[in-house]
Amino acid sequence: MDFRRLDLNLLVVFDAVLSERSVTRAAERLALTQPAVSHALSRLRAACGDPIVVRQGHGMVPTPKAVALHPEVRALLARAQRVFSLSSAFDPRQSQRQFHVGCSDHAAQALLGPVLPALLRDAPGVRLQLLHAGRSNAADLIRAGTLDLALGVFNSADDTIEVRTVRESPYVCLMRVGHPLAGGRFTLARYLSAQHLQVLVQPGAFGGIDQTLARLGHERDIRLVAPHFGAALGLLQGTDLALTVPDDLAPGTSLPPGLLRRAVPFDLEPFRHQIAMSRRANDDPGVAWLVSTLVSAASAPRARRR
Repeated sequence: MDFRRLDLNLLVVFDAVLSERSVTRAAERLALTQPAVSHALSRLRAACGDPIVVRQGHGMVPTPKAVALHPEVRALLARAQRVFSLSSAFDPRQSQRQFHVGCSDHAAQALLGPVLPALLRDAPGVRLQLLHAGRSNAADLIRAGTLDLALGVFNSADDTIEVRTVRESPYVCLMRVGHPLAGGRFTLARYLSAQHLQVLVQPGAFGGIDQTLARLGHERDIRLVAPHFGAALGLLQGTDLALTVPDDLAPGTSLPPGLLRRAVPFDLEPFRHQIAMSRRANDDPGVAWLVSTLVSAASAPRARRR
């Protein structure tokens, strides 16, 4: 098939069907009739030489080929959206744009959380798709067009990626109430005697805490590694694990019941909340608006921690 003649609207249908796993829900999402989506799906099957989705039980599941194609299709749609958004000014009150943002659960809470109520109110048609991403893959996803920007901590900027630090947060050590280290002087020796829970958004990373300890000639006893900060808080309950995290993950005013905070007993550089984006982002008024909104919220004075 000559793909130069392929109706690009079929890619929109492809994305909706793969996301919803239902022709009916895809039709509702696209404001089309079910027969129209079914017809588009038939054309997609012919173009790809693949069933795309197959019925299984009461639902539909994508084929392996469709699963492999889906990220590429999303990247193409995101690029097309950006191309056409450059032709006019961005009005958040009128825009129906969807932004793809890479982040961890902590980054979403810390940087997106403060601005989300106003964003939902002032940009009622704007949608956000959050994707789990970190320092090892966010830059490549931005270059590929899969992400508009990413929130978190990233490697150094380069010719294609700009990294902007928007806020710093000191580290604290969390543990359960009744932990053997909950009382008394909390020294480096006592910190090192603990069993630690570490959060790594992606495997293989070597975080700032362990880099600092290595420079001091020490190493933590890490017994458990988790990929999500929220899950790590729950895992502290009922164990003698300790978790060293930025203090805005669990501020004193909203610390989960049964947990307490202790100051980290050695000098540790603060956690740097960053935004990574393409160096061409300022040419995209939509992305520039979203970045400006996030930066303004991150820079606003915060309530004093107790």
